[in-house]
Order: sequence, then structure tokens, then C-alpha cells
Amino acid sequence: MENVGITGLRNITAVEIANFYEYLKHKISTRTQQKLKLKSIHDRMRCVQIFLGYALELGKLKINPASHLKFSYPDEDVQRRIFTQQEIKSLYAVVENNQERIILHMGYGCGLRVNEISQLNKEDIRFTENLVIVQKGKNSKRRLVPINNTISQEMEAFIFSLENKTREVFINSKGRRMQEWTLNKILKKLIKQTHFGSQLTAEELNRIGIHTLRHSIATHLLENGMKLEQVQQFLGHSFIESTEIYTHINQKQIKDLYNDTS
Repeated sequence: MENVGITGLRNITAVEIANFYEYLKHKISTRTQQKLKLKSIHDRMRCVQIFLGYALELGKLKINPASHLKFSYPDEDVQRRIFTQQEIKSLYAVVENNQERIILHMGYGCGLRVNEISQLNKEDIRFTENLVIVQKGKNSKRRLVPINNTISQEMEAFIFSLENKTREVFINSKGRRMQEWTLNKILKKLIKQTHFGSQLTAEELNRIGIHTLRHSIATHLLENGMKLEQVQQFLGHSFIESTEIYTHINQKQIKDLYNDTS
């Protein structure tokens, strides 16, 4: 708004919003030095629409200039590997130490992203409340993840068994915070020790990581009857479309959800 000389919400028109959309399509990410992904552009435009809709409800606007604009969600043709529940059991069956088991708990039982596991500190685990606190998830969002008694007890036993006095939950062989690539390496090692893992090609194994555990728990929760919006909250997604992509939910379920909330 400042760049184009607009000083009030009521001066925004569909033209400025469309121009902002074009700007985002050519914007270079400061983190990756690449153009923004289509999903990131879509999410930002959704934020604009939601914000202006909220301003309309508050009486700050007479009309919403973004109400008739449509920003199609990108059709990501990504082949995502989803572990079956039996394969998850196979992974747990081959763990050799508590650290490997807790990594599986965090990736599958809690659905944490790999960077969220890496950044986990001891004070983020609340054993009395059976909660894991993700201090900075995607887009620096904080969220609470419930854990069952088994995970809580095993997590507590693991942390109190650690000889190091650092605040990090997972540390590498050099006594430093375990990084994402090491966490993925540990998972791949477990996979190779299973029967199903021995049948995977090198290319298939290369596409698997901690995020596969996250995809899997979301899919299994939905298969077991958890509502889509509950899975959305569990995963920490801002938009329901993100949950739909992760869990391969068909469009009918999405429409049913919108109908239920409208």
C-alpha cells in the first residue's frame, strides 16, 4: 500500500490486489533466493482476502475488493510415500535405542516437522500435562501437541537418562543439536532394516524422510475417523487446503466441511 501511495483501506481496489498478486509471482525469496512457490503465493493471497473480509465485518470497509477474486490452489502433482500402519509397526520393531524410538514418536506420534524435532528443547516437554510445545513451527507459529501416556513416560525416561546437561533433546555425536539431515539419516537406517525397506529402490528411499511420518500419521488419523479440521489443528496448518494435500482427502470431503461450517 505504501509503495503505491495508498493510505487507507477504503482506497484499495481489485486492481491493487491483482498487482500485488503479480508482484508475488516475481518476488525472490530472501531465504532460498528462488521465486516463491505457488503454494506460498496462494497462502499470502488468502491472508489478504481474510484480512479484508475481517475489515468488512468491523465496518472498516463498505465492500471487500477481494471478494470476487479467485486464486486457484496449486495442483501439486507430488508422489508422497505414506507408510502403512503395519510398516510403522515394523519401524518401531527395529529400533535399537531410546533415541530412535523417541524420534519416531515425535515424527509419527506427534506429527512434528523435521526442523521442529531438531529445535525441540527439554523445557518444551510438559510431562504433567502430556504436551509437546512447538515453539516455532512453520511461519514461526506456536502450537501445543498432545501426547499419550506411553509417549510421555518414554520421553521422560529418555530425557532423564541423558548424561548431557544441555537444553536440546536430540544431540549428535559431537554433543551439538542434531540437525535435520541426521534425523532423516536415522529414519532411513531404520527403514533399511525392515522387510519393506529392503524392497525399496535407492530413488524411492531418497524421497522418504521425517516428513513421511507426518504424512502418515495425518492419513491414519483420518482413516480412523478424526475430523479434517482436527487434523488441521494437530498439524498446525493455517489453511484446510494444506491438510487436504498432505492427506489425499478428496474434494467431496472438503466441500462437506465447508457446507458444515457455512
